[in-house]
Amino acid sequence: MTESDDATPGPPPLMELARQLLSERTRPRDYYPRGYEKTEIPRDICSPKTLSRLESGRYRGVKLGTVLSLLRFYRTPHELFDHIAMLVEAARANDWCSHYASALDDSGWFYQQCEDNASYLAFHSYSVLPSLIHSPAYYRMIRDKTEVSFDEAPDWDNGLDFRMDRRERWIGSERPALFLIGEAAISMALGSEKEEILADLHKIAALPFADVRVLPFAVGFYELQSWTLNLLEYDGGEETVINVESPRGSGFIPADSTRGKFFTGALKVASRKSIALEDFLK
Repeated sequence: MTESDDATPGPPPLMELARQLLSERTRPRDYYPRGYEKTEIPRDICSPKTLSRLESGRYRGVKLGTVLSLLRFYRTPHELFDHIAMLVEAARANDWCSHYASALDDSGWFYQQCEDNASYLAFHSYSVLPSLIHSPAYYRMIRDKTEVSFDEAPDWDNGLDFRMDRRERWIGSERPALFLIGEAAISMALGSEKEEILADLHKIAALPFADVRVLPFAVGFYELQSWTLNLLEYDGGEETVINVESPRGSGFIPADSTRGKFFTGALKVASRKSIALEDFLK
């Protein structure tokens, strides 16, 4: 790996490919509750050094054959092979934007892997509740207020099941999480579900591992306001990553990159300006 490989994050598809390969290696299996160590990967597939490069998100020499051999060894579900292969193609392309659009994860499976493996979580949203703490009442409110759809109506029942299963896994794991919510998210018209939504928020805030905080309108403008942010921190020396969304773009960013340091710094500043949900709702 060259010095520039170490210092410069790769394009978004390369970063996402790296996270997916890391998640596939470390996902729990029978007899391997923490997945595989790098040294357990057969040398005829790749060396630990090459694997570190592939999982760094900076190695532009990625080869499709190596990635597919890794996926076969990991016993990755076959329906994910094509998705990851498209990411390899996008990562190698000079004009990666056109390739990346067809490789984006639209079902949430990859982000879910990353989130389930994280040891610490932090979320920021200015105008909506972070999806990890959606309650059935909040989800019904979204459903009832949705008037426009694309080619077909959303499968609301499956969407609710997905969110509740995700939430229960987090609660069962007792992983610490910070939720920064703009006052706009809980002051807008929540309809007939409002009391149930707020009661559920109280329930989440009472969990000993959940820190639910509100950024009041009185704070005014703050740097993180226009961004939706999910920070995922890992044990064992694995790199902290940030998933961000805004009108300017979205994707995964390494927390130690220049852009990542902006978001982690802005998260700290916003957290200092926030107040506990219980105090806000008094």
